[in-house]
Amino acid sequence: MTTIYLVRHGQASFGHQNYDQLSALGQRQGQVLGEYWSQLKFSFDAVYAGDMARQQDTARATLAAMQRSDLPIQTLSYFSEYAFEPILRAYLPQIGKETPELAQQMGDLYKNPKLFQTVFGLAITKWLEDAPHEHSPFESWREFFDRCVNGLNQIAAQGHKRVVVFTSGGVISVALRTALGLDDVTTFRQNWRIYNGSVHSFHKGRSDLSLLSFNNIAHLELTEQKELITFR
Repeated sequence: MTTIYLVRHGQASFGHQNYDQLSALGQRQGQVLGEYWSQLKFSFDAVYAGDMARQQDTARATLAAMQRSDLPIQTLSYFSEYAFEPILRAYLPQIGKETPELAQQMGDLYKNPKLFQTVFGLAITKWLEDAPHEHSPFESWREFFDRCVNGLNQIAAQGHKRVVVFTSGGVISVALRTALGLDDVTTFRQNWRIYNGSVHSFHKGRSDLSLLSFNNIAHLELTEQKELITFR
């Protein structure tokens, strides 16, 4: 039996040319987690991260705050997030035709978080349904789901008792869906509510995955700094 702690990366750079980099606040979220775990004397046998910069940098910030330079970060692309930009590009034309009231606002998509969430939710729904599009092929929802599950199985097979994985909301949602038997729509409804820097724990047995805790941000709440509690 392996206990797997999935950590969502700190706040990235929404609205910037390169989303895949931590903001200063995102860096701080990783540090706070490391300081909290250090106070708890929290120990683990291995550390993994997806290959995205925001995942890797959150792992580095957390381990540095714990002074655990002895633990290497093992990179596994199983835990990288799905590529949201190709999904948006593929389905934006369809969304624009189906919802002309939104089409008129598309120029402000990355400047208006509420509008972005609405449009992105519609694009994800099409992705979940494997709706046809005219763009280059990209990873399907089923392919992404299988990739994440394979990653969880692989690290559990190493025989460690306790491991930490720095990853993203989509991967965490797959783990939640697997543990609770959720449908796809409910899975992504939960995905939208995953905090930056949050911790989620699971037990992984030979054939099953069980949820222990979800969306834990006690480390952020204890700082009494409300600005550290973010979704995007």
